[in-house]
Amino acid sequence: MSSILDVVVFFLSMACGVLGGFLLLHKGVRLLKGGLIHKLSVGLAVIGIVLTLASLFTLYPVEILPGIGLAQIFQLGVLVVLYYLAYNAWSNASKIEEAM
Repeated sequence: MSSILDVVVFFLSMACGVLGGFLLLHKGVRLLKGGLIHKLSVGLAVIGIVLTLASLFTLYPVEILPGIGLAQIFQLGVLVVLYYLAYNAWSNASKIEEAM
């Protein structure tokens, strides 16, 4: 049984993803490609979509293996991708620091 909080989180995360998508389609944001507003719009869209999927898996639990649900597998995949992105950013920052 889903709680009211799960439903609210689902709709708020969906709203964030949609807003981020609309921001990416906005002409003013597209003109500033590579700028802070563009990066924030991409982040908002991606985080909104990921949180929407995670909330959906919480609302409708699906078990792939006994004791392991789809939500846990999705969470593991997201964590692996986030670790790769963080490591890549750290590696690039170290290269930039060495160049200075």
